[in-house]
Amino acid sequence: MFKKTIFSAIALALLLWVSTSFALAVEIPNFPSCLNPQGDLKASYSSGTHGVVGRTQSYSGSDKVYQLSDATLTQCFCSSNGEGIQTNWWKTSGLTNDEVEILKRSGWFYVPNGALWGLDSEPYLAKNIEYSCLAIGGSVLGTSDSDLKGKVLGLASTGSKEKIYDFWLAGLLLLTYGVWLKRYQLKKKSL
Repeated sequence: MFKKTIFSAIALALLLWVSTSFALAVEIPNFPSCLNPQGDLKASYSSGTHGVVGRTQSYSGSDKVYQLSDATLTQCFCSSNGEGIQTNWWKTSGLTNDEVEILKRSGWFYVPNGALWGLDSEPYLAKNIEYSCLAIGGSVLGTSDSDLKGKVLGLASTGSKEKIYDFWLAGLLLLTYGVWLKRYQLKKKSL
């Protein structure tokens, strides 16, 4: 009985460790949402025709690009009908070819030369996320003569979907293990 319990606990710990180690093989930088943009405003176009990486059609609307770090940018496109496309740009100079391939399989586009998109002449990965950007009422409070022109102050990052899924899966596994252990103990008592 004791050996089986120890074996089950070790197996569960290994399962959790393996699942999280694969998920953390490539650490993706944090990209804030265009609904709460952060970073330095690098470019801003109030109207015009714009392209979106990975898509062949042209889009009409406004476009803003925020520099988050030396290696990351967020592009926020908003069409005239309120359909937005957020493109997260990530400079890939520090990634291996295998890591780039893993990210491409999870929806990232490889851009061999960022200069074609107005970025540095280096390779990038880009990922598009659709969002609703139609503004309804309200206004932003603040002063126009602030020293923070072009900078967007944002909220702190509180986690990611992957972390939430990991905790949910761990909870489900522990709950299943607890039910199994309780049934095993009841079965043993009845014998």
